[in-house]
Amino acid sequence: MTNTQSKTYGYRRFTPEEYDFTVDEGLQAGDTFKDAELRALGGQTVHLSDYLNDRPLVLETGSMTCPMYAQSVPPMMKLMEKYPQLDHVLMYVREAHPGELQPQHRTEAEKIDAAKKTKRRYGDERTILVDDVNGSAHRFYGTMPNSIFVIAPDGTIVFRSIWNNADEMDAILGTLADGQPVQSRELKAVPPFSFRAVRTLFMGGIVAIWDFVYGLRRLVANHKKVGDM
Repeated sequence: MTNTQSKTYGYRRFTPEEYDFTVDEGLQAGDTFKDAELRALGGQTVHLSDYLNDRPLVLETGSMTCPMYAQSVPPMMKLMEKYPQLDHVLMYVREAHPGELQPQHRTEAEKIDAAKKTKRRYGDERTILVDDVNGSAHRFYGTMPNSIFVIAPDGTIVFRSIWNNADEMDAILGTLADGQPVQSRELKAVPPFSFRAVRTLFMGGIVAIWDFVYGLRRLVANHKKVGDM
């Protein structure tokens, strides 16, 4: 059992120790994707493989209270319009910064409801698929709050990063759209200090803001440690 799997998946309050960016867990570039049973926003059961047809799939993880996801939505929407020859899906995972307004999900219905609210509030026009409350799919993909994967139609993961950076993804998706091979690397983490990112913490509530501010120094240090590696 990995360190990530030994923790309680649906933590009630955020601490920087929930995410160790130096531990490279989950599926990697070159691996075969892991199929998963998920829920569409209408509640029906779907599988990730349903979205692997004849085009590469750009798969991002996110949640309502994840600042890095929230600030990536507008540029990712532009990339979806720019590269219609690719499929674009968001996997809704656990809340990154739960609080009294948006607590961690206890039931599947609560998680689907949070995903619906997220789609409306952030204007995310992608297909959103919801993982179960135990993170069955998310665990295979590394459990980071805002990862990005590009999966070829044959199921091979051709690109993966433990966090998304929409600016850098433009060049990567352009290369892929041109039919050229892409080099997998960790994308530079963008510190979530934009207005949109701060507003995201208010979605969780005062508890979410307090936990973020209290752990901010350690969180920044964790990001910097990876950036220096």
